[in-house]
Amino acid sequence: MTVRERIRLISQKKQNTILSASLVLAVAFGVSSILGLLRNRFLYAEFFSCCVADLDVYNAAFRIPDLIFKLLVTGVLSASFIPVFSSYLHKNKKTADEIASTVINLLLITFTIISIIAFIFIKPISGLIAAGFSPDQISLMANLSRILLIAQIFFLVSNFLSAILQVNQIFIVPAITPIVYNIFIIISIFTLAPIFGIYGVAIGAVVGAFFHLAIQIPVVHRQGFVYYPIIKTKLSGVREIFRLMIPRIFSLGLGEIESTITLFFASTLASGSISLFNLALQFMYLPSRIFGTTVGQASLPLLSKNIARNELSIFRNTVSKIINQSLFIALPVSALILVERVSIVRILYGSQEFPWSATILTSRILAFLIPGIVCQAIIQILVRSFYALHNTKIPFIVSAVSLIINIATSFYFVNFTHFGVIGLAISASIGNLVQLFGLLIMFIKIVDGFNWSNTFSKFYKMLISSVLMGVVSWLSIKFLDLFILDTTHFIPVLTLMVISSVIGLITYVFAVNFLKIDEVKDYQKYYLKFKDFIFHK
Repeated sequence: MTVRERIRLISQKKQNTILSASLVLAVAFGVSSILGLLRNRFLYAEFFSCCVADLDVYNAAFRIPDLIFKLLVTGVLSASFIPVFSSYLHKNKKTADEIASTVINLLLITFTIISIIAFIFIKPISGLIAAGFSPDQISLMANLSRILLIAQIFFLVSNFLSAILQVNQIFIVPAITPIVYNIFIIISIFTLAPIFGIYGVAIGAVVGAFFHLAIQIPVVHRQGFVYYPIIKTKLSGVREIFRLMIPRIFSLGLGEIESTITLFFASTLASGSISLFNLALQFMYLPSRIFGTTVGQASLPLLSKNIARNELSIFRNTVSKIINQSLFIALPVSALILVERVSIVRILYGSQEFPWSATILTSRILAFLIPGIVCQAIIQILVRSFYALHNTKIPFIVSAVSLIINIATSFYFVNFTHFGVIGLAISASIGNLVQLFGLLIMFIKIVDGFNWSNTFSKFYKMLISSVLMGVVSWLSIKFLDLFILDTTHFIPVLTLMVISSVIGLITYVFAVNFLKIDEVKDYQKYYLKFKDFIFHK
């Protein structure tokens, strides 16, 4: 078998279970996340010491393009397009393709109109949401945002192609698109940034977004998807998609308001606060993306299929199982990051261009963001379970309550305490906890017959195991730091983190086996399957 044939075989390989699909997504997201961390290291090494104000602006410049994209595209895909497209695909493929084409065309037109308006008025909007920036920073933010708007057009089409592939249970190609995106940004840091400054990195983001789209087109074509240059708003599936997307757009809008207000508060703090908070926030979302978002993405098509076939018992069991599987990973990862946070920041970003004071502050911010790892892992599953039930109102209401509490606590910590940017981290975690418990309570009320006692029992066992792991890791760090390793240099710090992490993970494995947690066997089984799939000849 030639390399080309092997690539084609792998790219079209279907993942028929949620965990197998999640593992594919998790591995790809893991690679993408590593590249994302390298991207940040190179970016901050290039700009933090000389141009931290420009770096703050670059991070802020994504706010308006991301806002438009998430409201128009993410709201449609996650809440309405995948469940509706999935139901029609199993009935009438041509109708499903017409529905998809109509939605893509409508959103392209809408996105183009809104982007033109944003392009014209982006400078005053930037001044409004980043009130603490200087006039020069506002001008730079407006220019970078205009460049980044171009990238969102490519992302719009690309994300629809990803959704179509995921409905067809093909997850590999959509999963590697962020890898491609990060590679082009990294290349731009070394090639374009020395010539064009921070503008070069924004241009790299646009090129990366183009290839994010391009690599999916051949695979979608081989799956038989037919694009039609039509707009058929009378199709019942189209009307259903837009009916479901409205509450989701409002829900996402609340999340974007939350991010925008966080940016507003951060822009009034010391220079560099936005960049450091963004670093810690990205690292907090890294494990939740790998172990939460991946499971959520993988589960939505299959959960939607369960509801479409009226398989409520299977739906309940599936949700319970994937929550337990996510907690099995999210809890120990959270404990390990909490213990290793200083070493992690030193290894990832520590350099002459990134001073020790920035390392300590970033690690403190990260510590207060850590509850969000577990929260987001479960929130992603619960939200998509509501979407599979064609219920987008409850996630919206819960998000609204979470937003109000987040804004109130952010205002308090920034204006009435000396916590500074750490106060924003505390507020973010409080908001995540409110959202988690709100969704959980409502899901328990709505879904009858759910075996929550079993889920909570497993949660307590995993929590005990994770705490034990954290304690053992912390003790091993103290011992190695005091008696064996000189942690003033990079290699000893890396060695300390690896040894203490391995000791902690071994402790966790022994603990979960001793407490007889079933999820151990699930991951062992799918690890063997995944290994066979990767090395299959």
